[in-house]
Amino acid sequence: MAVKVRRLAFVPLLIAAVIAPIGAAPDAVRIAAIVTDRQGRSVRGLTVKDFELREDGVSQKIDLVEARVPAPRQLAILLDEFHVAPADGPRVRDAVSALLDGLRHDDAVVVLKPLDPLTTIRLSADLESARAAAATFEGRLGNYQPRTPLEEETLGRAPALVEAGRAQVVLSALRALTAQLGSRPGRPAILLVSEGFTPQPRRASSRGLPDVGLVDRFANRYDVPIYAVDPSVAQSDDADAGAATLNTLATDTGGSLARGGDLAGSLLRAAADLDAGYTIAYTPGHGDDGRYHPVRVTLVRRAAETADARARAGYVSQPSADMRRAMRAALAGGPILPTRLLHRSPLVDVWSGVTRMTGSQARVAVTWEPGRPSPSAGKSSAARVTLKATTAEGTVLYEGMLAPARIGEAADAASPDRAEFDAPAGRVQLDMTIVGLRGEKLDVDARDLEVPASKDATPIVLPAIVIPTQSAREFRQVAADAGAAPDPSREFRRTERLVIRVPAYADGEPVRVEARLLNRLGQPMRDIDALPDAPAGVTQFDLPLAPLAPGDYFLLFTVAGPSGPVNQRVGFKITG
Repeated sequence: MAVKVRRLAFVPLLIAAVIAPIGAAPDAVRIAAIVTDRQGRSVRGLTVKDFELREDGVSQKIDLVEARVPAPRQLAILLDEFHVAPADGPRVRDAVSALLDGLRHDDAVVVLKPLDPLTTIRLSADLESARAAAATFEGRLGNYQPRTPLEEETLGRAPALVEAGRAQVVLSALRALTAQLGSRPGRPAILLVSEGFTPQPRRASSRGLPDVGLVDRFANRYDVPIYAVDPSVAQSDDADAGAATLNTLATDTGGSLARGGDLAGSLLRAAADLDAGYTIAYTPGHGDDGRYHPVRVTLVRRAAETADARARAGYVSQPSADMRRAMRAALAGGPILPTRLLHRSPLVDVWSGVTRMTGSQARVAVTWEPGRPSPSAGKSSAARVTLKATTAEGTVLYEGMLAPARIGEAADAASPDRAEFDAPAGRVQLDMTIVGLRGEKLDVDARDLEVPASKDATPIVLPAIVIPTQSAREFRQVAADAGAAPDPSREFRRTERLVIRVPAYADGEPVRVEARLLNRLGQPMRDIDALPDAPAGVTQFDLPLAPLAPGDYFLLFTVAGPSGPVNQRVGFKITG
């Protein structure tokens, strides 16, 4: 894209609505899943029972699974000349030509390079213009000589600066393509031909420039998978940073990474992917909140033994009526409210929710603990977080520093492990700065909490508070302490005993909640009796974990309502 890297500005784009397939509820979400066997062949004949889908870490009831049929495809072929060796140029040109020969008459395509101007992003069934663009491709890996004054002004000549700028230009091109493709009818995909690149760490001066995470978010928002194809014959170590970037872009968007081998075949298989797979439809419980929700699709039963499923890593839900009105006002020339990029840091696990409601106000609590380490990352070094909670209009509700949650311990006024504050109905913005042991800034975390309004007899089931205890004495202390800190995690040991509190209201008054334990398939195991003595406004339950085997489980909370039961399902895991 013809842009100056140092002056790129982030322009918020309208959220693409998610349209449900025939046979699903009008507000259902659809997720495309590609299923292949160990030889890479498409697997057919799967049904609802073969899939499991988790949103925000919680298993969802799948309404519908449909096999996809061929549909018009929208293909953007981005030839990353900066990161392809000159010797591989002829193979790339031949492979793109073979792909164009294999397209259907109803497909639309564009072939472009990273520094091509935005005006060249015009998908068309005219294959001749695509062939002409591909014919001029030449790899420039290791060649830092600028071709134009604009390229020299944008990227400079010093190799280190040029490499950093080239990676940034490719990411900017990918972000622009996702928005363009997502606004068109048809089944879109980006085919990125590149040997990989290493983006520079984000700095304060680079605010507004896209990184890999932002490209992933845009691709998921507009449902545009990225298929990365590495044309190099001599492969480097799979763990190198360039390959890791390509793998992240492909994996998080529902695409795939192909390296070396049959280059033309890899491009043709990527295009064929858009005709295969399944559409999974489900109805989430959060409603139209306009937020990003991570999604994970896996196979169960015998299908999991012989095949794998891949899908995009998440989606942005439809905006609410209020958000749509704000968008229309902005388009009509009304005031444009400042935007805020949500980000969940892997360094912390956070619990936030409404613990009780009184009239037009709700009591909000926030706790956190260091994030669980992953196999590739060390233990989180987060020591403190500073939390600022504001309304969408900017009113400050809370500001202070929090220590990690001390489960089962008394609160420490000098070093609080939870924030509590009153909030009106609507969106509450939670912005956290994560601080290390030496007081250094490690990361930021930005998330939203929707505070419900109790207006009629329809029950509202608030987020469940789960507190693990290690002994009978600790259990009695926590059960009697209305201010005990919720555990942000959802992983527990069999030696623990859970205190579970569920606030629920109807007409502004507390109502009783029933609880049931489900297995990982959502099948009932047993009812959970409520404890007789509980803090005001909540129903409290006791769940010993010793009788349960390690694995995934669910808690189903139910409140009777005038139009039928209102349910909340919470997933958790027993580790051993």
